[in-house]
Amino acid sequence: MKTERLAEILAAYGGDPLRWPEAERLAAQGLAARDPRAAAMVAEAEALDALFDLAPVDAPSAGLTARVLARRPRPTLWRELFPNTAFWKPAAGFAMALALGVGLQSAAADQLGLDLTDDVAVSDQAVDDQTTLTPLSGGQALSEEDVL
Repeated sequence: MKTERLAEILAAYGGDPLRWPEAERLAAQGLAARDPRAAAMVAEAEALDALFDLAPVDAPSAGLTARVLARRPRPTLWRELFPNTAFWKPAAGFAMALALGVGLQSAAADQLGLDLTDDVAVSDQAVDDQTTLTPLSGGQALSEEDVL
């Protein structure tokens, strides 16, 4: 580590080594232990930190708090309903459920030999207590047993 980099670290993070970047901490401490000029820079930063620690810290005024809160970004209704979700995830889930439903319905119709383009009339006239489905276009009639 060079003295110039140590000076940048001290200016950015102060004299407390615990606040220094972890990747450079050991190298900076080693430089300060070997080089009297670097040790003096660290001591100066520590003295400045101690001076800052003596300064009183007041709570923010109500006016400042109100101004900060007034300028914060407002969440949209979508973000309030789905706070940690990308907008496309619920829409993709709905689309997948819709596609699955249409696919299952189509597969079931193929399995039963139904033509989905035909209109179907339901007859309540019982033949042996069974409901009969009759296509309006004159196709083959299906009984309840055929469907179940």
